[in-house]
Amino acid sequence: LNRDGMTIFLTTHFMEEAEALCERICIMDAGKIVTEGSVPELMEKHNARTLEEVFLATTGSNLGNEEANLNASDPYVRNR
Repeated sequence: LNRDGMTIFLTTHFMEEAEALCERICIMDAGKIVTEGSVPELMEKHNARTLEEVFLATTGSNLGNEEANLNASDPYVRNR
């Protein structure tokens, strides 16, 4: 579908999956876009070697260390 010009919107917490499947990436934190671009653009812009490093640089958080907030309406939204 993508090769035929259709946009495909993918959501994932796996940076390796996003890097392998996506032409452009948008990283969000607390419901807001914090950075977007192609993988090479993001790595250059944030002086990073991996998308995980881009994520850390732009959100200050590591998905692997996130804990669910079970009292929230969405348990994976961090309290600020």
